Amino acid sequence: MKLFKTLVLGLSIALVSACGNLSKVTDEGTLADGQELVWPEIEKSTFNHDGSQFGSWPNLESLKLVELNGKGMNKDQLQNLLGRPHFAEGLYGVSEWDYVFNFKESGEHKICQYKILFDKNHNAQSFFWNPVNCGLDKQIHEVSADFLFGFDSAKLTEQGKTYLVEYLKQLSDAKSLTVIGYTDKLGSDKYNVKLATARAESVKEFLIQNGVKADIDAKGFGKDEKQVQCDNFKSSELIDCLAPNRRVEIISYK
Repeated sequence: MKLFKTLVLGLSIALVSACGNLSKVTDEGTLADGQELVWPEIEKSTFNHDGSQFGSWPNLESLKLVELNGKGMNKDQLQNLLGRPHFAEGLYGVSEWDYVFNFKESGEHKICQYKILFDKNHNAQSFFWNPVNCGLDKQIHEVSADFLFGFDSAKLTEQGKTYLVEYLKQLSDAKSLTVIGYTDKLGSDKYNVKLATARAESVKEFLIQNGVKADIDAKGFGKDEKQVQCDNFKSSELIDCLAPNRRVEIISYK
C-alpha cells in the first residue's frame, strides 16, 4: 500500500511538472538549440472569468519595468508586477510562464501572448512576444556603436551627432524613451557595463540638449543580449565579427 501511494505521488508530481513546460528550455533559461517556442492556446487560459475576454489588462508601467529589468527577477517579483501566470503552469520543475495581455492601440483592441523562460535557479532569463513585437506601443531603433562612438570611447563622433539630429524628427510623439548600450564580449564584464552605460548616457544627454522633452532612461547591459557569438575567430576577424553586438538601442514609448 505504501509503495502504491509513493508511485501515485511520484506520477502526480511528474504530471504537474510536465504540464508547465511546453517548450524545450535549457538550464540557462534559453530556448534549446534547434527548438521552437510552443505557445498555449489562448482559449485555454485559466485567467478567465465570466465574459468573452481572455487574459488580463496589464499595468503598463509594471510591464515596462519587466521588459527593461526583468532578466534575473525571481518568480515572486514577476508575479508581484504581472500577476500570476495565465495557464496551468504546474508546481515542480516549471521553467516557463505564459500570459495573455490585452491592449488598446490606436483605438483598436489587440491581444498579445507573453512568455518568460527561467533558468535552473528559477530566475527569469528570456522574454518573448507572440506575435513578435506585440505588447507595448513602442518602436525600437538600433544603431551601431562603432558609428556613434570612437574605439573604446563614450564621446559621440561628429557623424554620430549628425545621425542623432536626423533621428530626433521621429521622436515628436514619444512619451518616454529608454537608451540601452551594449558591447561585445572583449574585456571584463565590469568594464563593458561601465562603457555601455556611459555611451547610453551620452546619447541621453545629447537628446535632452537638442530639445527632446520625453522622460529618458539610460542603461548599459554590456555584453548581454548578444546578436552574434563569433567562436573560433582570430583577433582581427573577431573584432569585425562582433560588430553587431556593439550597438545602442533607443526604445520610444507612445
